[in-house]
Amino acid sequence: MAANDPSADLDYLDEYDPARGIPFSSHLLAGSVAGLAEHLLVFPLDTLKTNAQCVGACGRAQGPDVLCLRAAKRLAADGIQTGSGARRLFRGVGAVTVACVPAHAMYFGAFEVVRGADAGGVPSHATNALAGAVAVVGHDCVMTPADVIKQRLQLGHHRGLRDAWRATLAGGGLASLYRSLPTTLAMNVPYGCFSVAANEALKGWLTRRNGQAPGLGGLLACGGAAGAVASLLTTPLDVIKTRLQTQDLSWARHASVGAAGADPGRRGLASMAAPAEPVAYRGFADAARGIWTADGAVGFYRGAAVRALAQAPSVAIVWTTYELLVRALAA
Repeated sequence: MAANDPSADLDYLDEYDPARGIPFSSHLLAGSVAGLAEHLLVFPLDTLKTNAQCVGACGRAQGPDVLCLRAAKRLAADGIQTGSGARRLFRGVGAVTVACVPAHAMYFGAFEVVRGADAGGVPSHATNALAGAVAVVGHDCVMTPADVIKQRLQLGHHRGLRDAWRATLAGGGLASLYRSLPTTLAMNVPYGCFSVAANEALKGWLTRRNGQAPGLGGLLACGGAAGAVASLLTTPLDVIKTRLQTQDLSWARHASVGAAGADPGRRGLASMAAPAEPVAYRGFADAARGIWTADGAVGFYRGAAVRALAQAPSVAIVWTTYELLVRALAA
């Protein structure tokens, strides 16, 4: 690549080069902060998506909300009625804050350890694939329990983070925190594979079209588009995951909104307000069958629009923040 090419120093957005000699601890710290920035900045969109996907025992009985319009109206009404305003969109953010730092440290750490074990110096495609798979498994083992708690709080249940952990463990034990893990892995592994392939294809198309490698804006656009398309393709699995994680929540219609002493984000829901519903779905197949029976094919795309909208900036945020921090720590 030419020395005066403005994109000559931008390959970091796609892969890590161990030859840069940056301490491993710097990558762990940078990955943790990058993950935190990613989750916090798109959290309101994630709350909107979660409310659009949850139905039945979660208290949502209306038809598929692909564009999340009904969820947006409901959350706006919640914010007004409880006096929490925009804070309603950040309910559950504590669970993400606690878990995403070690989860992303594990992700980037596992990725680099596996890649660094390749005796050939430059990791092969097989080594990269293995590194990605190991990284996803490590990340999701940490994040899945936190995601269960986060979604329950996003839906308005429980008094807070501690109450959510206590009630979830009391209702279903440790298994309830990991019931969706196989589905989560089945979603995230192909998501990563497709987003990388799509990103490379889009960059190649831009290079051929413009006669030179894309600059920073082009690279971010390619990554965002790849993330959005990968999100749309894996949304059915995300809907199934949400059903598995929130299926036993009860809808305490009789509880008063904004009752004395209530958390402003509760919307009249609490772990002790009503007995939990029995577990409806034992696994992937049960949840998929229930969605198909209730809503047909369109039910698998609840929240698809907002999920795609959130994934596009997520890809740009996490990798750009990661590299900038690595550079700052190495300076």
